[in-house]
Amino acid sequence: MRAFVVVTLAMLSASCETLQFYRQAVAGQWSIARARQPSTQLIAAQSTDAALKVRLEAVAGYLRFARDDLALDAGKRYSSYVRIDGDYVVWNVFATPEFSTHPTRWCYPIVGCASYRGYFHQRDASRYAERLIAEQHDTIVGGVAAYSTLGWFDDPVLSTFIAWPDTELAGLIFHELAHGRVFVSGDTSFNEAFASFVERRGVLEWLRANHDEARAERVTQRWRTSDRFVAYLLRWRDELQRLYDQPYNPVALRLLKADLFAEAERCYRSNQEALGDQDWFFRRGLNNARFVPLAAYNELMAGFAGLFAHVGESWPKFYESVAALGRLNAESRVAELARLARESESDRGADADHVRCDSLSF
Repeated sequence: MRAFVVVTLAMLSASCETLQFYRQAVAGQWSIARARQPSTQLIAAQSTDAALKVRLEAVAGYLRFARDDLALDAGKRYSSYVRIDGDYVVWNVFATPEFSTHPTRWCYPIVGCASYRGYFHQRDASRYAERLIAEQHDTIVGGVAAYSTLGWFDDPVLSTFIAWPDTELAGLIFHELAHGRVFVSGDTSFNEAFASFVERRGVLEWLRANHDEARAERVTQRWRTSDRFVAYLLRWRDELQRLYDQPYNPVALRLLKADLFAEAERCYRSNQEALGDQDWFFRRGLNNARFVPLAAYNELMAGFAGLFAHVGESWPKFYESVAALGRLNAESRVAELARLARESESDRGADADHVRCDSLSF
């Protein structure tokens, strides 16, 4: 009820558009809260599908591991189950100005400002994205299988992710519990990179605790390839921003922007062996907004890896240090994470695989 009270107070002074946004948020969250079924009852019931029982029991195991080995106490989170119609529970809108790679931000009660806007219905997200496009923004709409209420509600297990493979399901649980452990209001990149590090490290520790070194190596190799591709894309994002910083007229900027996007895809095609099969990223076309979630979840993650090593791989000390970083201003947080990332890279050596291709220069 605390979240409903806060949102209701915010609605009293909101514009019509903002009022509609909060109404759908309250209605969506309330519908999920009402539909929760206790996992223990579902596991005990003879009528429950056998495959669902197995997955709910697996989640209980991930929660125990998170508590005992990762210092993440779930409380009553993920102790219930909700069936959702469809593959996603929320659709997020990401946006940037037409000639900028810097994300558009929206501000909310409780969580502060964020670089996305979430809707419980895809049509609402698409309509809002269309409005932003009309206002000369680049946008994307992405489906989300899970989200965290940061402890304001007892988040349930959802049908949108319950059937995921073990490593992905465990990672999602660890990721969302990390949000509940440390959350910095108004800093999407910090929060998501922190939770993504906890997700990855947690999965590795879980696999090793189960003596599955072979799968740990496969997962690590997959992440390595993904990280190489993300680094590749973020270099092109930086190239785009250098273009936008030039005093060119809008017509010239649009033409050069299109050239850069085309060259980014051509370069990917010629380096596909090093970058892996990443066609998914190019199927919907490229725009500035496509880089926003990539940066948010990945750009600062190496800094958290460096911090974890710096505190002797102690989870309690790590969370204390992350919380201390969160009390700094945003610029200082980024600078410290960059320093820690450089230290971490020097300790383990840089990735030997470099992608080479021509690019436009401004």
